[in-house]
Amino acid sequence: MKLLITLVIIIGIAAVAGSIVVGLKSFDGTVTENPYEKGLLWDDVQEKMNDLGWSIEIHGKEFTAGDNDVLISILDKNNLPLALAEVTLRISRPATATFNQYFDIIQVGNGVFSARLNFPLFGYWDIGVHVSSGGDTLYFEKRVFINKGERTS
Repeated sequence: MKLLITLVIIIGIAAVAGSIVVGLKSFDGTVTENPYEKGLLWDDVQEKMNDLGWSIEIHGKEFTAGDNDVLISILDKNNLPLALAEVTLRISRPATATFNQYFDIIQVGNGVFSARLNFPLFGYWDIGVHVSSGGDTLYFEKRVFINKGERTS
């Protein structure tokens, strides 16, 4: 019985140590860049978002690791396409800056933009859309889950 308890304790300690090692090797320590400045700007950004009333819609919400075509609609406060918008697109992992990528985006219609995104890993990713129009600028971020393997549709 003492041998069994000792074995369980050793396995438990090994599991905890292994988790710590994996966590330290895979986390670069950056949760968010410049957290203090982001916190100070939060209210201003929310007020500007409410005043402008812009919104985005990401079409094709089922993504897989690898290349994915995405359509993004940018709408004004009346839910009409935002005319003359300039858009940049970025993807990033929530807890690391290692895989940050910027992508070319093409306007395919009034307020509709297309891009081919490449997600190298499955799991959660943030899609960041930077929109400028008429001297105003907003940044939208949507979190998506990237599946393993091939798409079914």
